[in-house]
Amino acid sequence: MPIPPSPSSRRAHPRRLQVAAALVILLGLAGIGPQAMAVNFDTSSHQAHQDWQTLIATLGDESHVRAVQRTSYSDAMLSLNVTPGQCRTPWIEVRSALGQRQAESEVVNRVPIDLLVDEQRAQTGTAVLSTQRGDDGLYVRVEGIDMDLLASRLATGEQLHLRLRMTPDTSDYWFMSFSLKGAFAAWQRMQTLCRTS
Repeated sequence: MPIPPSPSSRRAHPRRLQVAAALVILLGLAGIGPQAMAVNFDTSSHQAHQDWQTLIATLGDESHVRAVQRTSYSDAMLSLNVTPGQCRTPWIEVRSALGQRQAESEVVNRVPIDLLVDEQRAQTGTAVLSTQRGDDGLYVRVEGIDMDLLASRLATGEQLHLRLRMTPDTSDYWFMSFSLKGAFAAWQRMQTLCRTS
């Protein structure tokens, strides 16, 4: 299933209209429409780190610590996340706005993803695309990436590039870039908050 283009992919990918239209059609066929209410986490311990910020997100007994970058796009954000008690297993997630609330929580696709910092060698993993009931976002959770290697590159990197390969044809992709100004400081505080929460 295609995914909607982000602002950067609109500049980089000529098939943006077909991709967005196909996603709307496929989500409609799956019975995903505007229903229910989104579940909102309470947030605390906010701190800015240039283009990034850190915070704790809590809902009942569930809690996550996040380093968030939402300045590169108006309709998408990147987050690095950890859960207290599992601080050594962080994950990456991108949220892109679909424009309407979804009726179901479901995985809609799994596609290859390449992730690189500046011009360094890319890491390849899997992007799990999902929707959440009552939420208007498409969530892209990245799996299979060496997070320790990524963390070491955040210290000196300027841009984090993500490329989701939609088909075996390597020219068919969705591309996004996020500023890394403040990312390493946000990563360090995220880890500290995780250990002390």
